[in-house]
Amino acid sequence: MPIHSARLLAPAFAAVAVASLLAAAPANAAVDGRSGDVVGHVYETTNAAAGNAVQVFDRLRDGRLRVGATVPTGGHGLGSSLASQDGLVRDGNLLFAVNGGDDTVSTLAITDRGLVRRDVAPSGGDLPVSVTVRHGIVYVLNQNSETISGLRVSSDGHLQPLPHSTKALSKSGATPTAAAQVSFTPDGRSLVVTHKGDQTIDTFAVRNGYAGTATPHHSAGVTPYGFDFDRRGDAIVSEAGPSAVSSYSVNGNRVRTISASVSDQQAAACWLVVTRDYAFTVNAASASISSYRISSDGRLHLIASVAATTSAGGSDAALSPDGKFLYVRLSNGSVASYAIHHDGTLTKQQDIAGAATAGTAGLAAN
Repeated sequence: MPIHSARLLAPAFAAVAVASLLAAAPANAAVDGRSGDVVGHVYETTNAAAGNAVQVFDRLRDGRLRVGATVPTGGHGLGSSLASQDGLVRDGNLLFAVNGGDDTVSTLAITDRGLVRRDVAPSGGDLPVSVTVRHGIVYVLNQNSETISGLRVSSDGHLQPLPHSTKALSKSGATPTAAAQVSFTPDGRSLVVTHKGDQTIDTFAVRNGYAGTATPHHSAGVTPYGFDFDRRGDAIVSEAGPSAVSSYSVNGNRVRTISASVSDQQAAACWLVVTRDYAFTVNAASASISSYRISSDGRLHLIASVAATTSAGGSDAALSPDGKFLYVRLSNGSVASYAIHHDGTLTKQQDIAGAATAGTAGLAAN
């Protein structure tokens, strides 16, 4: 919000004028750099069928956002919902984006000159919806082919397929797995995949970058969807069916339920992130965010069924690296920002719109 005219006022009147202008700004207004220095960015994939792109938002010190550049991924989006989490992830100074429309994955480098596309490579299957990266190894979840497939990534973002790395998800009859997310465990010993379709969580033991055969585990609740890990390495998993969250200890291919399907009393808990000892679920059908406390033994305790509301149904979530701000992708393509307080409460800051988007397609921050 330009305030150059305020410079012409005497200092005492200038302070009042600026305060009045800021107070009058609508919640979705663009934010001027004077609100705080740029300390990072939030990235949102558009998922457009004509050409996927990453919308960049400048992230200011106070957590609010300002619209930046839009950078093509070099691939095609699906043009509709990916029904997944981690369709866009950050690893250091590289972003990894799935392109569901042409079965590719892109890398983009975060540089002082902005976001720069580095490479586009085949995902190794049909309909990539989620991606995970650790120590130069990338795995992509291909929903229609019900597989994961690996690639190597160089430090500058160039991709090469990992030979013979494609592994099938577990199957129980003819029910589609409708898999939602793939992620390395924090120790890198396993990959975890959630199946929305058949109430299953797969683990794959990983050795020298190669995933083994899928080991299936029965989900505590229906429609396991998005997940994250707490600081002890336990998996905290949302369940869209009952709108609930479960926690599991994961040790290689051994999975043990800690808390089973703790309801958030909302509708369609799909996307989930963890910061410190708190988990936040984004509830797609009730336009709300719920909060949980994670105890030292991994048990879950609902703090607030409605920790905050969203102006439209949520469609993904990401955290600032310091865990102080929560960003929620909305079904209308806007991004909402919330301050996270030490007690796990949330304060809404802003909604901001960038380029037009299509369905859930990924959100990341640095």
